[in-house]
Amino acid sequence: MRLLAVYGLFLVAAAAKKNRKEDDRCRYCHFLVATFEAGLRRTARHHFAGGDTAWEEKKLGKYATSETRFIETMEGICKKNTIIEMDLFHGLQELEFRCNTLVEEHEDLLEEYYYKHQAANMTEWLCEKRIKLCCPDGHYGKDCLKCPGFEITGAVCFGHGSCDGNGRRYGTGKCTCDTGYVGNLCRQCAADHFEKSKTENSIECEKCFEGCAGGCSAAGPKACTKCKNGWNETSDGCVDIDECAVETTCSNAHEKCVNLQGSYRCDCIDGYKRDGSACVLDVEAKPYQMLIPPDTLLKGISMTSLALIIAFVIWRRSIFLLVLTAIAVALIIFIDMNVNPDTIPDSAKKYLGL
Repeated sequence: MRLLAVYGLFLVAAAAKKNRKEDDRCRYCHFLVATFEAGLRRTARHHFAGGDTAWEEKKLGKYATSETRFIETMEGICKKNTIIEMDLFHGLQELEFRCNTLVEEHEDLLEEYYYKHQAANMTEWLCEKRIKLCCPDGHYGKDCLKCPGFEITGAVCFGHGSCDGNGRRYGTGKCTCDTGYVGNLCRQCAADHFEKSKTENSIECEKCFEGCAGGCSAAGPKACTKCKNGWNETSDGCVDIDECAVETTCSNAHEKCVNLQGSYRCDCIDGYKRDGSACVLDVEAKPYQMLIPPDTLLKGISMTSLALIIAFVIWRRSIFLLVLTAIAVALIIFIDMNVNPDTIPDSAKKYLGL
């Protein structure tokens, strides 16, 4: 039994590897076409400031299909620096080498296309019909069969999925549906989505309200079939339960409750961290930072007080205020000479951010 399972996995892996190889060969052909067509545009602009094939055949005369132009075009074929956009070919191994191998194998077809079929779409003419490495978009497999839904809507899987092997000479044609869509043709809504619109050949699905369970009939909390756990069914539809309103929630020491949609979370308060089920003092936590250092704050208060007292002394000419002024001056001198971060007790530093 185990041997059969291993053999089955081997066959699946071999098939996947073959599919990747066939996919790469199609992309190599696309790269060949991209560089060849870039060469045609370059030579047209260089000699005639043109680029349109139909115009070339009419106006450029013999040069449009001359051997000189063919040689100039072939000079840039299968070279990455020939084209600007390389995203389509990202990840291909030995891109230029594999492309040149195709050129060597089918140079006669390149000449035939150049001299007789320049008006035709080169990808379709060469990669799909002559070398048969690719299929047209919306087709898959060895015989380029139509992907599900393509003949009806012009889009694979009714526009809501991807077709296995689309555009390639391999694959099963099976639809892999986008999120929210299900079925062999991706023309049905998933259980947590509803039909926003539907016609004979199209369907649009939209996700149900987050508090819904078992589907919904429309958008919003009132259209739910029923409510999920953590939600209450009310006249306004499914409403989130605030678990944090219950005192017994997150009642362990140094915990706080954080309400979530349909649920809640117990976090540790600032200065503590989770250790299993308990919150313990976090000795590595960054202490509270004061905006102004305490010694600077004290000096500021003292200077401000001194300035006010001096103003009152001048205004009232009071002996009592004069004594207060002397005390303030003495206090400022004391703070300046003795108070700094090194003289503050360790027990107070953690509250002062030092």
